[in-house]
Amino acid sequence: MKNYIIAFFIFLIIGCGNDKKIMNINLSIEGFKKGNIYLQKIQDSSLINIDSVFVNNNKPIIFNHKINSPEIFYINLDISKKDNKIEFFGEEGNIFIKTSLKNFGSKFEITGSSNDSVYRKYLDVIKQFNYQRLDLIKNSFEIAKKNNADSLKLIEKEIDNLNRRQYLYSLNFAVTNGDTHVAPFIALSEFSQGSQIILDTIKKSLDKEILSSKYGLMLKNIKNNLN
Repeated sequence: MKNYIIAFFIFLIIGCGNDKKIMNINLSIEGFKKGNIYLQKIQDSSLINIDSVFVNNNKPIIFNHKINSPEIFYINLDISKKDNKIEFFGEEGNIFIKTSLKNFGSKFEITGSSNDSVYRKYLDVIKQFNYQRLDLIKNSFEIAKKNNADSLKLIEKEIDNLNRRQYLYSLNFAVTNGDTHVAPFIALSEFSQGSQIILDTIKKSLDKEILSSKYGLMLKNIKNNLN
């Protein structure tokens, strides 16, 4: 009896430990009646399928995936359409994603992931930089038609300043959010070809837990290769 009780408690401990590493994705797609939905992530520089669900008659769409540390995942309706997917920061616990078939990939709501909330704040500002850049590029085409070299140089200077501002924003965001897994991800996606000083600055801002995560270890590996 005593051995049974000990075994039971060991089972509970192991079970609870495993539960903490499970990501539960609850997906709702308005207007989606039937078809396959894929859960994907980047592995060895390639986008791979790690799970799939066949939806029929508006049944609940649920993915359960074991996760070691937060990272970027994708929800895809059709693996042949690269733009038809939702990117999000996955982490352990319950994550809720609401979207529609009509606006899939462009309009969606994600709750339950603290890292994704931070990531959305970053992306919202980056989108504004991109919109400004597109406007400047459009203006440069119009000016080029008029053969106005001086005005074209001014536009090019504005684009350079904008790129510099975005670079500094990304760096500052990574450094000030070193307690999240978004910070090393930004370092990898924006500064992997940057200087040793930049990578050191971001690395020093990261919490110990973040340094030992997937993206933290990848950042360490980049630094080691630069040495």
